[in-house]
Amino acid sequence: MFSLINNGKRSGLAKATAILATGFGISFGLCGLNAIVIDSVQSNGWGFLIVTAYLELAAMIICAVGLLIIAVIAIFRALRRRKSADRESSQP
Repeated sequence: MFSLINNGKRSGLAKATAILATGFGISFGLCGLNAIVIDSVQSNGWGFLIVTAYLELAAMIICAVGLLIIAVIAIFRALRRRKSADRESSQP
């Protein structure tokens, strides 16, 4: 993931955002599906679904934190570009 962000290309943040957003969406859907199955069946044989639900919850948290980090990086890059553009326009 960090190689996508630090490679200097403009599409790096977009690629990382797409990967993390897709991972978040898939984990969100599967976690909800597990919750429905666990609530409807309530049998002793479904313990592995609880484990997978916690893993999907962890994946959702990791993806959300990654998306927040990408948002902060994008804001800092935009501010830096704005400062450099202001410097170039103010030079005689």
